[in-house]
Amino acid sequence: MDYEKHRNFEYNEKYFDLENLKQFLYAYFPDYNDFDFVHVAGSKGKGMTCKIVTDYLADSSKTGLFISPHVLEINERISVNGKNISDKDFSRIKKEIEKFSDNFFVKKNAKHLTVFEELFVLALKYFYEQKCKYVVLEVGLGGRLDATNIVIPKVCGLALVEKEHTDILGKTVRKILNEKLGIKKDGVPFVVGRQQQKVEKILREKFKKDKNVFFAEEKNVFAKDSLDANFCLGYALLKLLIGSVDKEKFLKLCADFKMVGRFDVRENVVFDIAHTPKSIENLVKNLKEKYPNKKFSFVVSIMKDKEILPILRQISKVADNVVFTNAHKERGEKVENLKKIFDEILTKKSRNKKNEKGASVKKDNVWIKQNPLIAFDFAVKNMKKEDIVVVTGSSFLVSEILKHRF
Repeated sequence: MDYEKHRNFEYNEKYFDLENLKQFLYAYFPDYNDFDFVHVAGSKGKGMTCKIVTDYLADSSKTGLFISPHVLEINERISVNGKNISDKDFSRIKKEIEKFSDNFFVKKNAKHLTVFEELFVLALKYFYEQKCKYVVLEVGLGGRLDATNIVIPKVCGLALVEKEHTDILGKTVRKILNEKLGIKKDGVPFVVGRQQQKVEKILREKFKKDKNVFFAEEKNVFAKDSLDANFCLGYALLKLLIGSVDKEKFLKLCADFKMVGRFDVRENVVFDIAHTPKSIENLVKNLKEKYPNKKFSFVVSIMKDKEILPILRQISKVADNVVFTNAHKERGEKVENLKKIFDEILTKKSRNKKNEKGASVKKDNVWIKQNPLIAFDFAVKNMKKEDIVVVTGSSFLVSEILKHRF
């Protein structure tokens, strides 16, 4: 079952049976825990955090990185020292796992691995073959019942937590937070990254007597707010993992940091898989800083389980043109609904012109194009040469356009 594509399941131990996964791994690959693991959960930024940690460690040790989702190809999810697993190795290990699975689960009369679990097993086996010392893991969904939660890490981290996957993890931030806190282990250092005030208050109260909980901002040796929140978390994780971090080397890695789909600039197009209010807010801030005198044409698709209203409010602050599309037939919000919500935002903004600053997007400059590629082509065709096209709101959208237009 591929739970990333479908939502017809309940989020419980029946569907996400970690004991089943553990038993399989013990039988197939008993040394699966034989790494120094770094484990990171969160709603947004955990992928960037994992990569900056990996980039630093890879300079002196073989380091495996497991992330999700991928943008262009599935191989992106599994890499060693910045190099993705080859198609040959991916196919070989996958066939090996499937062959072993058929015998194992028939004998046990148990359910087979999910697609994500199989990918995770594949990653661990590959990292073992490559003789990795460190393995950095990004949580796939939630934390408590995520496949990656079967390992015993050396250090754990929590990136920004917001409302997301509300149809699965819960309707409130507190419920979502509790699921993500499921990766915390007794006696293992746990680092909290920069959070919104409400979430930080909950965490400080909950862990005020826990000596193994640290807040990344308090371990930051750089000027306040000079370091991206995800890099700040990465720095704190490295400090607890290896003790000493070369500040100049770390800052250079931050300055040179690149990751597919994360403020990924191709010609005059910015691709960003931001899909939460805070991540869109950061995208808007980065756009203003990097392109202070430019106009922005947005191509946007948002999944149903996201915080659509606050996301669109952020986009309305900087957009000059917006094209709504749907990059996922099952999970994507209908384009008509996106436009309706956005039009309501614009109506309210027009009533409060005196208090509003920023882009002057009008309802006449908001369009609907069901097909993502047609939406992108329309945005490009109707922009001026000096304008910037911004593709955001969904990894599915970014993936579709990068694959077929770049």
